[in-house]
Amino acid sequence: MRARTSFFALTALCATVLTNAAVRAAGEEPQLWSLQPVRQPEPPAVKDTGWPINPIDRFVLRRLESRGLKPSGSADQTTLIRRLTFDLIGLPPTPAEVDAFVNDKDPRAYDRLVDRLLASPHYGERWARHWLDCARFSESQGFERDKLRPNAWHYRDYVIRAFNENKPYDRFIIEQIAGDALTPVTADGIVATALLVCGAYDEVGAGQQSAVMKARVREEELEDIVSVVSQTFLGMTANCARCHDHKFAPISQVDYFRIKSVFEGVRHGERKIVDAAASKRHAATIAKLNAQLKPLQDRLAALNKTATQRVLAKQTPDKPETDRPLGPRPFAHWSFENGSTRDTVGQVHGELKGGAKIESGRLVLNGSSAFFQTSPLSKDIREKTLEAWVVLPTLNQGGGGAITLESGNGVTFDSIVYGERQPRKWMAGSDFFRRTNDLTAPQESTQGSQPNDAVHMAIVYGPDNAITVYRNGQPYAATYKKHQLQSYKAGDARVLLGKRHTGSARSHLNGQILSASLYDRPLSAGEVQASYKSAGRFLHVYPADLLAALTPQEQAEHKRLTERVAKLAQQLQAVPSPQPFTSYTGVRRQPPPTRLLDRGDVTKPRQVVSPGAMSVIGQPTPDFKLKPDAPEAQRRLALARWIAHHDNPLTARVMVNRVWHYHFGRGIVATPNDFGESGAKPTHPQLLDWLAAHFVESGWDVKALHKLIVTSAAYRQSSDHNDHAMQVDAGNTLVWRFKPRRLEGEAVRDAVLSVSGLLNKQMGGPSFRPFDVVVNNTHFYHVKDKPGPQFDRRTIYRINVSSGKDPLLDVLDCPDPSVKAPLRRSTTTPRASLMLMNGPFMQRQFKAFAKRVTDEANGDQAKAVDLAFRYAIARRPTDMERRTINAFLERESFEHLCWVILNMTEFVYVR
Repeated sequence: MRARTSFFALTALCATVLTNAAVRAAGEEPQLWSLQPVRQPEPPAVKDTGWPINPIDRFVLRRLESRGLKPSGSADQTTLIRRLTFDLIGLPPTPAEVDAFVNDKDPRAYDRLVDRLLASPHYGERWARHWLDCARFSESQGFERDKLRPNAWHYRDYVIRAFNENKPYDRFIIEQIAGDALTPVTADGIVATALLVCGAYDEVGAGQQSAVMKARVREEELEDIVSVVSQTFLGMTANCARCHDHKFAPISQVDYFRIKSVFEGVRHGERKIVDAAASKRHAATIAKLNAQLKPLQDRLAALNKTATQRVLAKQTPDKPETDRPLGPRPFAHWSFENGSTRDTVGQVHGELKGGAKIESGRLVLNGSSAFFQTSPLSKDIREKTLEAWVVLPTLNQGGGGAITLESGNGVTFDSIVYGERQPRKWMAGSDFFRRTNDLTAPQESTQGSQPNDAVHMAIVYGPDNAITVYRNGQPYAATYKKHQLQSYKAGDARVLLGKRHTGSARSHLNGQILSASLYDRPLSAGEVQASYKSAGRFLHVYPADLLAALTPQEQAEHKRLTERVAKLAQQLQAVPSPQPFTSYTGVRRQPPPTRLLDRGDVTKPRQVVSPGAMSVIGQPTPDFKLKPDAPEAQRRLALARWIAHHDNPLTARVMVNRVWHYHFGRGIVATPNDFGESGAKPTHPQLLDWLAAHFVESGWDVKALHKLIVTSAAYRQSSDHNDHAMQVDAGNTLVWRFKPRRLEGEAVRDAVLSVSGLLNKQMGGPSFRPFDVVVNNTHFYHVKDKPGPQFDRRTIYRINVSSGKDPLLDVLDCPDPSVKAPLRRSTTTPRASLMLMNGPFMQRQFKAFAKRVTDEANGDQAKAVDLAFRYAIARRPTDMERRTINAFLERESFEHLCWVILNMTEFVYVR
C-alpha cells in the first residue's frame, strides 16, 4: 500500500512539474491560488445563526455544516483564561487573575481580558519569539567556529517593541528590509535590517584564498537572505529558482537573480548606531538650557555695550584708527607689530619655530617647517572662537592650519585649516575629523599679492556643539553639529599659528598671518562681523575697567548674570552626548551589477539583470525601473515597498495565516512558508481572503487581528473529544473544536519560572548566558543551570547560540536557531519526561515552588495544595485528586508533590 501511495504521489508530482513547464513554454503562467488578487468575500449564510460571534465563525461553520459536523460548545471560563493568557503573553494566569475573570459577570469581561493581555509588555515577548523562529534569529554565527554575536540582541528587542507598540505590519516589513534607507534614519530602522544577516555565517569559507570558493560561499549567503525574505513575507520559496526555473511555483531563474540583485550589497558584520531616542533627549536638554541662557547673555551683552560706550566716551581720539568700529575683545591676540611675538591682551606669548619670521608686521610661513607656538594657556577652554587674518600666496596647497588650539601632545585639536579635504576650501580641522564637515562653500579665489588681499577667517564653537565657519564676516557655510566639543586644559593646551597640529605631516601653511585671536567664548554672528569690520581693532581695556564704568546696581546685576551664565555653560558642557552603540546589523557596500549564473555556477556568468521582484505578480509591478548599478539602498527600499504594497496578493495572506496558525496550532494553509504548488492548499480559502482583506483595511493592525480571532466562537470552543467528528476530520482541519496542544519549550520553561516565583520579568538588554565558553579557534559552550535572577529571565532573553542548546529546550523541540522554523514539532519522548523530572533546572524550580506556596499558605497544607494546583494549572484539585494527594503526602514531602504537579500533562498542555 505504501509503495502504491508513493507511486501515485510521484506521478502527481511529475505531472505538476510537466504541466508548469508546458505552461511556461506556451508563454503563460499557471494561475496559482495564492497569486490571485485578494478579494473580500461576503461571510456565507449558515443554518445555525445563533453560534457565530463574528464573521470568522460563519466561514468556519459553513464548512462544518457542509460535512455534517457541529462546533463544540464553549470552553469554561478557567480554561479560556489559561488558553488565552498562554496564547497572548506566553505565561500562566495567576490565581487572582483567574478569580477576577471567572467572577466577572459583565458580558464584556472576555473582551476586557483580551485587551489587557494585548496591552501587556509580555505580549511582545511572546509574539517576538514566534517571529524570531521565522527570521532564523541566532546570536552566534554557526558553522565550525560558531562565534558569539554579543551585539545581536538589539534585533530581538526591536521585534519585541514592534509588537508591543503595534507597529503597522507594512511598516514592520519595510523597516526589516530597508529601514536604514528611510528618511529620517533612526536607530530602530538600522537595527531592524538585522533580519537580513541574523542567520548563519560561514566565516571560514568567506576568508579562504580561492576566489572561486569564496564566490560560492557568497552565493550561499545571498541565497539565505533571499530565502528568508521570500518565505517569511511572501510564503514563496524563491531561493529554489537559483539554478533553474522553480519546478513547483511560477518563479523563474531570472526572478531569483533580480531579487538577489537587491541584496548584493548586504554583508555580515556590525555597525555603530546612535540611538535616535537618546539623540532626541540630548537635543531637548541642550535646547532647554540654551533657552535659559540666551536672555541672560543678551542682557549681559547690553550691560557690556553700555560700559564700552562709557569707556569710549572718556577716551581722547588721538589716532584716525579710533574712528573705526571696534570688535570684541579676545582672550589672546597676536598682531606681530614691531616684530613682537607677545600676546597683546594676556600672557599667552609665543615664539617662532622652524624658520618662521616676522616681516612688515606679518608672520611669514614657508609651508614646510615654519610655525608659531605659544606658551600653555592659563585657563580651561571649551566653547571658543578661532580667528585669523591670512594671506595665501598660492591657492594650490592643502592641509595647513592658520590657527590651532591643541592639547600638549597635539592628539586633540581644533583648527582653521585650508584645502585639506576639499581643494581651495576652508574647514574646521579636528582630530580624526571628529568635528569636521566637508562644506558646501565657494572655493578660495583671492591669491595674496597685495596687502588688502588678506582673508578674515573665524570658526565659532558653541556650547551646544554647533560649529560655524565665517569668511570676511559672513557665514561661509551652514552651521553643523558632528561631535561633542573638546575641553582644553590650563597648563597643557597651547596655540599654533601656521601648523595644523603637532605630529602631523603636510600640516604647514604657506602664507602670511597679519593677526590672530583666540576667544574663550563663542562669538555671535554680529560680533564676528564687527571683528571683521574693525580690521582687528578692539577695545584694549580689561574687564575691571568695564565693571568700573557701571553703576553699583549695574555691577550687582552684571555679577549675578555672569555667575548664572557660567553655571548654565557648565551644565551645557556636562550634558553627555549620545554615544553610539554597536549592533550586528550587517554592513552595506555598493555592489557591481548582478549577472545571472548559468545553473547557479559562479564560473558561468551570463546576462546582467536589474533589481526587481517576481514577474508572475503584475500588481504591484515587479519592475522597479532601476538600473543594474542602482544605489544599494534604493534596491532594498523598492523591494520592501513592493512586498508591503496593499495590492500584493501574498503579503497579507501569509501574515494572517501565521497568526491563525499560532492561535489554533495549524494554519488555514498548513505550510506557512510555502504558498506555492508544493505547499498545502487552504482549508478555508474564503476565510483566508476575508481575513487578509480585513487586515489591510485595518491599516495592517496586528493586535486588531489577534482580537478578531480570539474573540470568535471558533477560538472559544472546548477541546472535548467527539467520536463522529474524529472519524470525519481527525486532524481538526475544519476547526470543530479547539485542539489541545503542548506548549513550546520556551513557554514551558517560562511557566515553570512563573509558578515557582523565580521569574525575573526584566525586559530587554543583553542576553543572559547559561553556559561557560571555551575558545580554541572554535567556540565551545558548556551549558549549565546557573542560579540567580539574571538566569531566571524569560527564555527569549537566553542567548540563542547554535551549539549551546539548553537540554530542556532541546527535548521540547526548540529548533536550531540558524534555520527558519515556521512550524514547531511536538514530539513525546522518554528524554523529555526524564528532563522534566530530573533536570537540574526542574529540580531547582520545584523546590522554589514548594517554598512559595507553603509560605503563602502559612503552613496550611490543604491551602498549599490548592495554591500549587491553581498556580500550575489554574484550577483546584478534584475530590479524588485530594484523596490521592493526602495519601501521597503521608509518605512523601511537599517538595515531591510540587515535582509531580510540574510533571503533569495538564501543566505542559493548553486545551
